[in-house]
Amino acid sequence: MHASGMLTKGLMAPVDALPPPPEVPVRSPAVAVQGEVEATVPGLSGGPALEARIHVPPSAARTVVLCHPHPLYGGSMHSPVPLVIAKLLAEKARERVAWARFNFRGVGSSVGRYDHGRGEVDDARAILDYLRAAAGKAPVTLCGHSFGSSVALRAAAADGRVERVLLISPSARLFDSSDAGRGPSAKVTIFIGDRDEICDVDDARALARQFGAEIRVFEGQDHHFLKSRRALAEAALAIIAPEVIDP
Repeated sequence: MHASGMLTKGLMAPVDALPPPPEVPVRSPAVAVQGEVEATVPGLSGGPALEARIHVPPSAARTVVLCHPHPLYGGSMHSPVPLVIAKLLAEKARERVAWARFNFRGVGSSVGRYDHGRGEVDDARAILDYLRAAAGKAPVTLCGHSFGSSVALRAAAADGRVERVLLISPSARLFDSSDAGRGPSAKVTIFIGDRDEICDVDDARALARQFGAEIRVFEGQDHHFLKSRRALAEAALAIIAPEVIDP
């Protein structure tokens, strides 16, 4: 049974819980994925406009929002994990799944500045609202990598209508378990590598218990799944878009 209720504002830990960020973060180069179109998405409740790459087929059976790693450490919608998942969606689910990659405020052409996870939750919700308007009533998945996982979880809790959440390499340093409250009513799954240098597997298991999540530990994988991102994406597809595996 999955935990329900709202996450409190304190879920995101401060950036000083992490190593100091670089003065100028190095970001992955822009990559186009087949089927995506560039879009500028209005912010939630007058928030900053967001740069996004979106795909919406005529009859979407599922909607997926991909949240990227930490902006201060070089994260963007072109980071390897959200990118490889988008590529696999394009390869295997382009006719059935609507998806969006996007840059959090202050990244790329997205307006604004880093907001310690608070505004970034609103960014994810703005993308979610935009996709819902375009794709209709298709069930929704939020998927995030590292920092993006904590944003995805909070956005799902705030939205209340998200069906699935996939947290990939969810660093325990980005969650404040003392006042996190309970997770969303969505089905939550955690992917973690047994060689993750940022999030210990035991910490990930503790997060799974806290949020009523299922957990899968990937042998030989680090925080960024360098060993085989394709294998990660294949496993993720079954979680984020089960209609593709089981139509």
